[in-house]
Amino acid sequence: VICRKPPAQDPLPCARHLAAMQLRRFAAAAFLFGAARLAPGAASVARGGQEAGRTMTQVVKLLQTMLDKSKADGDVERELYAKYKCYCDTSEDEKKKEIEDLSEEIAILESKIDELQASTGGLSQEVAKLDKDIAANKAAAEEATAIRTKENEAFLALQKDLTDAILQMKEAIKTLAEVGADQTLAAAADHKQYMA
Repeated sequence: VICRKPPAQDPLPCARHLAAMQLRRFAAAAFLFGAARLAPGAASVARGGQEAGRTMTQVVKLLQTMLDKSKADGDVERELYAKYKCYCDTSEDEKKKEIEDLSEEIAILESKIDELQASTGGLSQEVAKLDKDIAANKAAAEEATAIRTKENEAFLALQKDLTDAILQMKEAIKTLAEVGADQTLAAAADHKQYMA
């Protein structure tokens, strides 16, 4: 993993890292102390022999191996810590940028919500007014329909009366024509006597 940022040397590594380093140092010191105490006893048991030399050589080799392993572990841990620190730094920057961008977006959306609520309030008032107007129009239409129905009934009754009157007039004319009611000036005097 290649870090995008050069790892900053953190003067205060994490507490877990420090505790692990101190534990290794303590273990190495305890081992050295124990080996040093055993070495004179082993040398006295086998004086002048190679056994004492071998034991001491083995202890030195073992200590050297432990020291090399501790250094390698320290290097690996330093590298891992540097990668972790780099990851934390880059992630922190990215998250801060995301938070900033999203905060701006939230502010924009909140203002849009306020605008929509304001326009919704205005539209709600318009809808209420239109509903009221529709109800008034329906009432006026029902009233006009009732008036037209009454006027139509009156018209139909009048039409029937007038039609009947016209029929009666035609019948009267027909009857008069049959009776000979042709009245001329000479016959007008006769007509007066019938009319009186």
